[in-house]
Amino acid sequence: MCRDRGKKLQNDSTFTGTILNATRHTVKKRSGKTSKSQTTSSKPARATASSASPVFERAEKWLSEWRLWVLGSLLMLWAIIRVAQFNTVANGPLYGMYAWNESDNAFFDEWARALAAGDWLNRQPLHPYHGWHRDMADYYFQQHPEKLNAILTAHPNRDSTFSAGKILWNEWYGGNTYHQEPLYAYALAFLYWLTGNGVYWMMLLQALLGIGSGYLLWDITRRHFGNTAALLTGLLYLFCGVILFQEALILRSTWSVFFTLLSIWTLDRALDRGTPAAFLGHGAVLGLAFLLQSAFLLFLPGALLLYFWKTRRLSALFARNTGMLLIGFTLVILPLPLRNMAVGAPLLSSSSVGAITFVAANVHNTRTISNWIPDTEQCTEIMGRTGGRFGAAAMAAIQTHPSAGSYLGLVWNKFQRVLNGTEWPNNENYYFYKSLVPALQIAFLDFFWIAWAAAAGMLFALFYRKKYPALYLAMLVQLAILLGFYVLGRFRVPLVALCLPFAAYTLLECLRFAQSGLKAALAKIAVAALCFYWIAWKNHRPDVSMLDPTDYIVLYETVYRDRIQQYADAQQWKEATALHAEFLDTEPAVIRNLKPGIRLNSPALIEIASRFAFHYRLRGDLLTYAGNAPLAAQAKARSAALEQMVQGARQYQGR
Repeated sequence: MCRDRGKKLQNDSTFTGTILNATRHTVKKRSGKTSKSQTTSSKPARATASSASPVFERAEKWLSEWRLWVLGSLLMLWAIIRVAQFNTVANGPLYGMYAWNESDNAFFDEWARALAAGDWLNRQPLHPYHGWHRDMADYYFQQHPEKLNAILTAHPNRDSTFSAGKILWNEWYGGNTYHQEPLYAYALAFLYWLTGNGVYWMMLLQALLGIGSGYLLWDITRRHFGNTAALLTGLLYLFCGVILFQEALILRSTWSVFFTLLSIWTLDRALDRGTPAAFLGHGAVLGLAFLLQSAFLLFLPGALLLYFWKTRRLSALFARNTGMLLIGFTLVILPLPLRNMAVGAPLLSSSSVGAITFVAANVHNTRTISNWIPDTEQCTEIMGRTGGRFGAAAMAAIQTHPSAGSYLGLVWNKFQRVLNGTEWPNNENYYFYKSLVPALQIAFLDFFWIAWAAAAGMLFALFYRKKYPALYLAMLVQLAILLGFYVLGRFRVPLVALCLPFAAYTLLECLRFAQSGLKAALAKIAVAALCFYWIAWKNHRPDVSMLDPTDYIVLYETVYRDRIQQYADAQQWKEATALHAEFLDTEPAVIRNLKPGIRLNSPALIEIASRFAFHYRLRGDLLTYAGNAPLAAQAKARSAALEQMVQGARQYQGR
């Protein structure tokens, strides 16, 4: 493998390689009339020229020779930063954030606990019932009272836990159909069964998966772009906070990154080796990925098309390898239809959320583009009319658009949001965690830093006709998910990982060409600069904060409120004051440094300041009960100052 890489570098398709190869070609043409002995004698001169290689070629050779040491160093760095984040989150107040009952984190935990308690087939319908579910159910019953009457008639023996709206949503969600693809919930349930603390060990497992993803990304980059680019990609991955952050959540994003990279890694090997075992392994990986997220099914026809494109003919070997890929996929997903058959769910169903998610994100005039704000009227009517069947609901959502141009405009808006570097929050907030986790402050890279460089790298790769079919297939799959549904930071994370090799390629090529010619250097830098301007600079809004008051409300209510109340009820005022002071330590710097005369322009920051004004007043009361009058006066003075600034900001905005 190392020798092959060296051969490729001798015939490089970069500007440096093009100039060198063109020079060699000219020398050959000029010496075409020389004798055979003269041609033979020119070989040592060529070797001498090659030995005076540029710094990047020498670096490539050195990194190839010390490849294992480089990989070991990267693995150690990836582990250190993950241990730091895990220690902060798992042993601090953020650990309790997953318990917010309006979040997918809490539902995954509830689902896993139900499985681990003994219902391993998930025989009872289990779907969340959040605030937006209640709003839609209430609206639907207002428009269709006959449906409410039918549900009440069908359940005459009702108790205090009965909810007609939940019955309605269970119907729309397909009853015993899994709420989401089951792999993640079963992994969490197994950890509960094995250890009794599934959340803690899932966070640790996700840190290990993050290290595994780093290895896969390094190896994929090394195979396609070389050892130098692989090293730089590994360093970019080390400092990529938006990927690291997902490992601290009880969500599937870290697993999606891992299986995206593993799918590429196994497909590359299957295409290179062409053996039945390699295709069987790739099929098994796609089966697991499908059980994690059904959109991975798009990889299956994509992989077969790439294999046919490479062989360009139907043969017995092609049929055998295709069969092995399908066998591997089928064997892994076989428990799914068997379970569905046992509980009476649709045979091949793996998730019930696709219909409402697609409808909410694709109806005319939707606001669900990079946040979850479903149109209650349109969504409930479509769900009621179609019964939650995905195909019918998706068609009905698209038909709400007055023209094809209207729907294409929506898709274009989503694509623009994909390129926007903002980490759109949902169930979590990267910016909130970053303000509290030192490891995320060190891992400073987000999509603003990566997208423009990746775009330039893809342009360079296309210009030089570099072929990375598995990488491109994975990117298309991730884009299909984002454009078909909606754009969130956690949905985009696999695409962020896929962009890192191209970002590294851009940085290296700009540096490489800077030493080989002024025109080449300027051309490369100009392309990169244009990508930076159009993708990063124009979309960056430094004056807009993505902090959200909901995060602070949830943190206080899930982690602190009950314990502070218990101390207060027991008149343990010092303990209550100390615990409340721990919450006040989460006050964002922008609020902590707020002084009279500084006006808040963000509604979210105004609300956060209002919440902390309340908490400083509460701290004053607790300190008063604890007998510390001087500190109580300071806290109340801070509360009054914050409240005055909040009122001033609200009055200014109301003009």
